[in-house]
Amino acid sequence: MNLKGYLDNPSIREALRRAAQRFAEGRERTIPELGNFSEVRRKTRTIKERALERADEIWLRVASRLVDDGVVFVEAVDAQDAREKILNILKEHEVSLLIKGKSITSEEVGLNPFLEANGVEVVETDLGERIIQLKGEKSSHLIVPAIHNSKEEVARLFSEYFGREIPPDPYVITKEVRKDLRRFFLTSKAGFTGANVVSEDPVAFYLMTNEGNGRLCATMPDIYITFTGYEKVVETLEDALWILRVLPRNSVGLRFSSYVSIFKRPFRWKDRKWYVVILDNGRRRALSDPKLSHALRCIRCGACMNVCPIYRVLSGLAFSRVYMGGIGAVWTAITEGIEEAYRVASLCTGCGSCNQVCPVEIPISELVEEVRSRAERPSLVERAAVKVMSNRNRVFASAAEMAKLVGIYDGESPFTAGSEGKGEVQLYVGCVIDQLLPEVARSALKLLDACGINVVWGREECCGLPARVYGGKAEYHRLRLFNLEKYAGMTLVFLCDSCLSTFIDYHSEDLRCLSLPELLIERGVTFKAKRPVKVCMHIPCHLKIHGREEHLIKLIGSIEGVELLRSPKERECCGGAGLYRYKLPEVSKAVFEEKVSMFYELEPEFVVTTCPSCLLQLRDNFKSFGVDAEVMHLSQFLSEYAVCASPSSASSAGTRKPTD
Repeated sequence: MNLKGYLDNPSIREALRRAAQRFAEGRERTIPELGNFSEVRRKTRTIKERALERADEIWLRVASRLVDDGVVFVEAVDAQDAREKILNILKEHEVSLLIKGKSITSEEVGLNPFLEANGVEVVETDLGERIIQLKGEKSSHLIVPAIHNSKEEVARLFSEYFGREIPPDPYVITKEVRKDLRRFFLTSKAGFTGANVVSEDPVAFYLMTNEGNGRLCATMPDIYITFTGYEKVVETLEDALWILRVLPRNSVGLRFSSYVSIFKRPFRWKDRKWYVVILDNGRRRALSDPKLSHALRCIRCGACMNVCPIYRVLSGLAFSRVYMGGIGAVWTAITEGIEEAYRVASLCTGCGSCNQVCPVEIPISELVEEVRSRAERPSLVERAAVKVMSNRNRVFASAAEMAKLVGIYDGESPFTAGSEGKGEVQLYVGCVIDQLLPEVARSALKLLDACGINVVWGREECCGLPARVYGGKAEYHRLRLFNLEKYAGMTLVFLCDSCLSTFIDYHSEDLRCLSLPELLIERGVTFKAKRPVKVCMHIPCHLKIHGREEHLIKLIGSIEGVELLRSPKERECCGGAGLYRYKLPEVSKAVFEEKVSMFYELEPEFVVTTCPSCLLQLRDNFKSFGVDAEVMHLSQFLSEYAVCASPSSASSAGTRKPTD
């Protein structure tokens, strides 16, 4: 099925929509029980980083203790090695039926089809995995693999499987599947599970399930195989239990999984064997990579998928290879290589929603960008955009032309010549406004002049974001160095949040970067609407990524005469994402469709944003979706529909001349 097939599937879209809402509500209810989320994240990250730094040492200790206790410890270098070693274990014990708990790591290595091709029947015992096994699909979510299926679809599947009518009742479906699986538990000679965590002190493997199937796989057959990744280690029992508290809360909003099993040594009844197979498959190499190593902290909670706008319209069936979503692109790069990861990475908008819910502070959107950059396979649209933005001549050919555009003077410049811009507020317009929305720049200059704020402006080079995102690393670094030198020691105010975010990412202490609302609040400027108006906001993703959205909210909320209409969806991605709406227009429009209900419900007169790319996306889609509201950049709204009630007292000379 191509992307359009997933986008046009109302059943998938509705199932994902319901699940995402349910998980978000549960997470909001349960995560605060652990404390402030920022502190929870720091603690969980520290636990994982501390263990990963000692991973080889920890595994040596784990292996030594397991062997002393009679466990067979096996290391697998890559996917093929893992498949063959697991098959050899099963052949050695003449196993023809393997009962299996949920394991995304086994899907990573393609275990099931390999075993079945070699005469071993595999039965998935997790309900979600059993559903997708019978449907012949792959997992769609790390925690809820059949999340994209409605109860009606599942009922039809099992009605066909059992040869009798099964109602679309989750309780009845679960009861029937449980009875069917019992015969496999009772007859299989071997069971297989993954592991959520492995601790060094004590040496133990921790497994969470909600159905008890993992415990049955581990205890009923004579042979038990645990298969897990090299990165799953922590140092202590306390560390492991902390992760087991964080994971279900952050993922699906549950305080605990129904079953937590801890395995330390083989069971002593009968002649039972326990095999532990540890998979490398690129993990050790990634540990020494300054970027990709961050992904090894992942505890597989799947929360990043629940908030991902692309995942919610495509599902993990399309937005994945094996691992799903943005973090899936990074894990594909680790386990299969950059080129295999590129397709998944190219679907990401870079909105950063995933970063905000990750319990171990993985900068997922940054890593996805890194994968795209390393692949160096930009499309024709992307290459053209990088070339135009990086090497263009600015629209405003001279200071006089820009000044005339805003009506500041009539041809005789009152400004003295020279380079007296240093130390002033420098206005940074950005490529999209410069090329497509010059009226936003005009409004900004009129506004700042009316507010009594001195600004200087001049010819700009691109911030470098298109080059950075679409594989032009050398060009990005050239632009970064140019901008750092040009604006050294200055305060820049940005009309484009994407440019603001990029400059912030320069990590320069010699450069102060402000959004337009930050500048106005800092200077103590207040506004009064010319008439009562209803306004809602679209908060741009790049503003949200750096936690700068509160200034926009505060500024608009403080305007006398403005009724600010709020919605949780004001922070959701609109699907614009720079070139994304040109590169993947159908996906972009589907993402907007998930957000559009906000505008129907609020019925604003104006929608205000501070991102030119978002502005274009909203304007274009408002027409096709019949939303009756005017979309404006903040500078336009303040300039046209508000008056400056309290100008800045910090400056008095008004708008100043451009700098070269």
